[in-house]
Amino acid sequence: MSKIVYLAMLVSISLPLAAQDHQPLESLNEQPQRTFQLGAAALWLQKPYKGVDTDCYGLPFLFYQDQKLTIFGPMASYSFFGKENHWALQGLTRIRTEGYDNDDSRYLDGMSDRDLTLELGLRYLTDLDFAVLSMDFSHDVLDKHRGYEFRLTLRKMFQNIMGIESLNLTPSAGINWRSKQLNDYYYGVRPSEVIAGRPEYHAGSSLGWLSGLQLDYKLSEKWSLFSMVNVEWLSSEIADSPIVEGDYSVSLLFGALFEF
Repeated sequence: MSKIVYLAMLVSISLPLAAQDHQPLESLNEQPQRTFQLGAAALWLQKPYKGVDTDCYGLPFLFYQDQKLTIFGPMASYSFFGKENHWALQGLTRIRTEGYDNDDSRYLDGMSDRDLTLELGLRYLTDLDFAVLSMDFSHDVLDKHRGYEFRLTLRKMFQNIMGIESLNLTPSAGINWRSKQLNDYYYGVRPSEVIAGRPEYHAGSSLGWLSGLQLDYKLSEKWSLFSMVNVEWLSSEIADSPIVEGDYSVSLLFGALFEF
């Protein structure tokens, strides 16, 4: 599994529009100045596959933002058009790091590897005054899972938490609709992979829940810290798979960035 995540992060650094879903708050009330930051981060991943341990990785990290383009680790977005302070239509790209190598767990022995892929899509943002609403659609462009996903997310930034200047907290909550092709690729069991205790399984489309929390703190004019935790609550279509033992997946990321 380590080589999948490591490759995903390398690609996110090296491609100009590289993109498990970590991203900064999109604010429609501000037109950001150009910002370029580099740093390092630690990533913890807890996936729902049977026998797969929680993994931890150290990795380089990139953040870039101007009035049109935002790159934050393995996700990027580009604003095509919109109405300032009201709504925006964006293109987005991200690397989906779901999947496994068959040697990640004895329960996956004999399975074919499930690989990362690059997804492209669209995002619609609108300011609801009390929060920012994001509607995303993304589709596999490397013909790995050949499926798609819809996401509906609400995000709200709270600034100067506990009276501490430059300490910002951003909770988020949402739902996602995953296609049958997407779920079946990552959580299905093919006829050629059947063994005792691992029957054939075909996952259907699903509706799941998303939650997240982001914390940012500006240490100085050049240095800043960030941390994010994201939880995806899985439907029975995924949780009932014979290679799955949990009904959620968790990612935790924190790091430091230096602004150039």
